[in-house]
Amino acid sequence: MMAIPIVVAVASSVVFVLLLYKLVQRNTNDLAIDLPEPGKDSAYTGWSEQWFESFSAFRYLPMRRLLSREEEDFWIASAVRNPKDKPRARAAFRAERRRMFREYLRLIREDFGRLSDGVRQAVLRSQTDRSVEIETLLRLEMSFRRLLLMAEMRLALHWLGVKPVDASVLIDSLQGFEHSLREARLGMAS
Repeated sequence: MMAIPIVVAVASSVVFVLLLYKLVQRNTNDLAIDLPEPGKDSAYTGWSEQWFESFSAFRYLPMRRLLSREEEDFWIASAVRNPKDKPRARAAFRAERRRMFREYLRLIREDFGRLSDGVRQAVLRSQTDRSVEIETLLRLEMSFRRLLLMAEMRLALHWLGVKPVDASVLIDSLQGFEHSLREARLGMAS
């Protein structure tokens, strides 16, 4: 009688480890390298002052609604008439939304890579000691990388019903990094 719960627990653990392994395996290249490889097809063109002047983290605001339960329920209620089709339609809707969210994460990672390049260039060009600004930016960078990793892991578990990471936290963190970089660059320019 005791063997059944133990077997179930072991099997569940094995499934969880396999899912986690697949997530890490799929994202290894993305997490190990912030920037696309040179020569590959990508929108990434590196840091430039012109890009930074036109950049705004507000472009990611639609991410907040992509995985919301309200959006999902609204779409299912308005688009699916036959109750038998609802589970399949819900699964397809959620899969597509996860794909779009993953694409947003890829774009955020590229933009964050550019912002990080800007930090490094500003530090190299600085004539004075800006260790306080650098420390703040490095702390924000580590925090943002942790949030990206959490978002990827929670997104992989979204199909199991795990609530995904709140995209607002990720967007706010990117905005904070952008704002701090703008302030640091102004301080370094003067």
